[in-house]
Amino acid sequence: MTGPFFSVIIPVYNRAPSLRTAIESVRAQSCQDFEIVVVDDGSNDNPRAVVESFDDPRIHFVAQPNSGGGKARNTAMDRACGRFIAPLDSDDVFLSHHLASMKTLLEHTAGTVGYARVRVDRGGDCIFLKPPRAIRPDEDMATHLLCDRGFVPTITVVAPRDVAIRVRYAENLRPAEDTDFAIRLALAGCRFHMLEEAGAVWNDGFDPGRVSAGRGGEKFNTWLEQMRPHIPARAYHGGRGWAYAKLVVRDRPFAALRLFLGAVRRGCYRPSLAAIIFLQIFLGRTGYRRLADRAISWLHIGLRERGDKVPARKLEQA
Repeated sequence: MTGPFFSVIIPVYNRAPSLRTAIESVRAQSCQDFEIVVVDDGSNDNPRAVVESFDDPRIHFVAQPNSGGGKARNTAMDRACGRFIAPLDSDDVFLSHHLASMKTLLEHTAGTVGYARVRVDRGGDCIFLKPPRAIRPDEDMATHLLCDRGFVPTITVVAPRDVAIRVRYAENLRPAEDTDFAIRLALAGCRFHMLEEAGAVWNDGFDPGRVSAGRGGEKFNTWLEQMRPHIPARAYHGGRGWAYAKLVVRDRPFAALRLFLGAVRRGCYRPSLAAIIFLQIFLGRTGYRRLADRAISWLHIGLRERGDKVPARKLEQA
């Protein structure tokens, strides 16, 4: 029996109420050629009851001890039988056309990874699109992600299952699971194609306790050292001067400054972006985010969707 075109994989940890909304967004897709694999990563709020309430044979539930999002996604991929893997986080939602758009893009391809912009919703008037641009055909993925505003969102990426299950998600790299997965898919020979239209809504209300907000500086540094032989020197130093510096600045501010200045001296960032990176590092997550959110809401900075009453401007501050 032929499996579905998509396996939508959803890890969940203590987010049963939002899980319902995430699943509903998948069931409302204009393309219905999918299964859903929900992996409970040791929750205490009974996500199994949410899954069972749908009474939908396309939805499969797997429970595991708490091991992190990367392990949960890998467990889901091992259970999946679709041609393509389409991850979704339990507190985010697909837009109704997402899977149909991805099927049109990927149906007659081999070794191609699709992804789309996300609509980032930070509450109130702070809504914008991300990333500002797609990776260029001749651009290195690690350099795109570590030295520029590159971003391959976990919740819109769609990858061939046979490749994804070989590459797998890192299981001990919470600060950069999406970055690592995209880079290693590219190293495995995949080509990336981004759809301009947003495919999902990222509910990015500030929550210092959420998984993606964790610090994990030394784990990130260890990962960078492991990746160093496989990525350009510019990407390596760019990652140390930006992502790693942000993770260590609270405890080691002078070390963070040295990392940033070293990357700037090596030409890792264009000058306008270097100024923004400096603010990100030294204002801290809360301070920089407050500044960015005000700029987006008050000054209408940020990439907007077509039809928005506010003119679009280049996304730099978001």
